[in-house]
Amino acid sequence: MRGKAMTRTLWRRLVGLSRGRKAAVAGAVIALVAIGGTAPAVAGRPAPTRLSLASDVSLVQVNPIPCANQGFQLQFGNTGRADVYADAFLEVKAPLTLSRNLVSSYLPAGYTLKVPITVTAPRGTAPGQYTITVRSGESRLSVPVEVAPGPVDTTGNLARYVPVTASSENLPSYPACGAVDGDRDSNHWATTTGWNDANKGAFPDWLQVTFDKPETIGRVDVYTLDSTKYPAAKYGLRDWDVQVRVGADWQTVAQVRGNVAGQVSSSFTPLTATAFRIVTLTSNETAGYSRVVELEAYAS
Repeated sequence: MRGKAMTRTLWRRLVGLSRGRKAAVAGAVIALVAIGGTAPAVAGRPAPTRLSLASDVSLVQVNPIPCANQGFQLQFGNTGRADVYADAFLEVKAPLTLSRNLVSSYLPAGYTLKVPITVTAPRGTAPGQYTITVRSGESRLSVPVEVAPGPVDTTGNLARYVPVTASSENLPSYPACGAVDGDRDSNHWATTTGWNDANKGAFPDWLQVTFDKPETIGRVDVYTLDSTKYPAAKYGLRDWDVQVRVGADWQTVAQVRGNVAGQVSSSFTPLTATAFRIVTLTSNETAGYSRVVELEAYAS
């Protein structure tokens, strides 16, 4: 009973204290709880949330070519004293695109999250200055971007640097854009040069180049995987069709069967097309993949 009486007495004193003696109140409440009493919680101010945004580079340089490894590292930090869940929103003016427009993460106090952001510019992007803006709460970050003039192909290859799509991609090492980057060397396989589908043993697959304007096309060259380590007779494409899109229709203009070589040229009567593709039917590897190191097209 003595302990309860002390608790009641202490509580009456707390109630009678003025607002200007908050520190004493807090200490009294701690003392009250320590001796086994109970009291309503005293609301305290939450620790302020402080978020920081930074980039590892002062300028992002971008070339409008497929598979270019270009961008920056976003450093998203929590400099406050409390753990938080936070979002960072990223924006850039078209036609530039970012690998992600939102970073959402749990950030412990004092922790900085480092996120790679890839910046892509399609062929034909006007050279000049652009800006990536990043915002999180009241924090803001501007990352300048400089787009270089687009490359000029002098080989006559209609597929060079042109947008390419595929039925599937075995990422990150075998993207479709790796098949139109100008690198025919199979020894560079698995370094983002060359395309590999993502569905082992499942055919058909397709790899398609779409022109930004109609082009006259009369020859398609396919470089399939062929190196000392990965010979075409074992790992390369064996059967495929070459198709061009004239108007809204796809036309098969060439067929390759039983191939064991690393490079095959298919010539046909030139047509004005908006796109072309190869439809892969099987490889020389049992239950294998579609593998194309480089895909090229010419007027004749």
